Amino acid sequence: MSGLAQHLHNLGYTVSGSDRIQSDRTYALEKIGIKVHIGHRAENVANAELVVHTSAVHDDNVEVVEANKRKIPVILREQLLGTVFNSFEKRIAVCGTHGKTTVTAMIHEILVKAQVSHTALIGGVYKGNNYFFGENIVVAEACEFNRSFYNLYPTVCVCLNAEYDHPDCYESHDDVLQAFANFMSNTDEKGTVVLPYELRNLCARRKRLCFDKHYEVSNVTCVDGKPSFDITIDGETHSLQLGVAGQHNVSNALAAISVTHQLLNVPLAAIESGLRSFTGVDRRWTEYNSELCKVIIDYAHHPTELMCSVATAQSIAKGNVVCVFQPHTFTRTQAFFDDFATCFDGVSAVAYLPIYSAREKPIVGVNSYLLAERANELGVNAHFLPDFVSAKQWIESTVTKDDVLLILGAGDINELANML
Repeated sequence: MSGLAQHLHNLGYTVSGSDRIQSDRTYALEKIGIKVHIGHRAENVANAELVVHTSAVHDDNVEVVEANKRKIPVILREQLLGTVFNSFEKRIAVCGTHGKTTVTAMIHEILVKAQVSHTALIGGVYKGNNYFFGENIVVAEACEFNRSFYNLYPTVCVCLNAEYDHPDCYESHDDVLQAFANFMSNTDEKGTVVLPYELRNLCARRKRLCFDKHYEVSNVTCVDGKPSFDITIDGETHSLQLGVAGQHNVSNALAAISVTHQLLNVPLAAIESGLRSFTGVDRRWTEYNSELCKVIIDYAHHPTELMCSVATAQSIAKGNVVCVFQPHTFTRTQAFFDDFATCFDGVSAVAYLPIYSAREKPIVGVNSYLLAERANELGVNAHFLPDFVSAKQWIESTVTKDDVLLILGAGDINELANML
């Protein structure tokens, strides 16, 4: 929402908005002259010509009710994103169950190094913002939640992976695959779909580029968790170094290279520079300064993402890996209940915080206390902690200087990192 607000502001529109609480995002918007109301009230709508809201804001919200009363058009955030995105000549959409925020920011960083003007709409904060203004080209994160990416019509569609997630929106993995296939069909007839080889049949009738087959990768090594590898491009082998931790980011880098080198003709030197200088989006493997130990906060909230975070931590830890996890939404916790226990196999201890409900209501029999019990049954040293204060106390009594502490989740668990 804040990125779209900035974009319309830059185009000369008068923009205002509201949120429940103040945050770094609301302060940033106010700094550039956008009026932000704290709290939702009918009078905030004033004389608006359009009201935009997220899926977390329902039809009974006082501002939505007031807009409908005044017959002011009301649309969802993803509809506005589609209008903005589809207005550009070249349109790069990055989708996938995992990694889309990282790859969107990677492509942006490479284009910056190549001095290519573009607009970037990123699903997280990168170098202080989630929005960067430019011309001709747009690169944006395309989210599958509620099939919101159906509003985007890219000239380049990047699909990183397609695992089962969002059980509140999708009935099965096949349902997810069909949604991604439908989105790929939105790609311009002269455009290209960039995707892994295993998903190639999702867009059989369109021009496609399989990023994990197009380039040959070898000699992957990690130093302090950051991968380096050799890649063969046009018959020549080049050595690349990533500035972000996690071996899974080699695949993300290949997708970014495919888009920028193969489709946008960005010089390899700019790509190499962009990948070296890209150190990640906030809350995606972000290190916090702490006297306790090395503290990493990561947005991981799906079992696959959690396993990648744990593996990366284990590769750099001099001591133990200790995890604090805040499950995100009741439906996801229910769908992956055993997975959320087994994905911490091998860590010295894991603590589960109460489920971050987000947009959902509680489900009977689905809670973090039972999750911790299940993890213990499966041989994991697991604990349930009722709040951030008790989590802070548990951390201080558990970790040692050589340990790596992983603070994991997509909710408000970053507040715990700030407490440390």
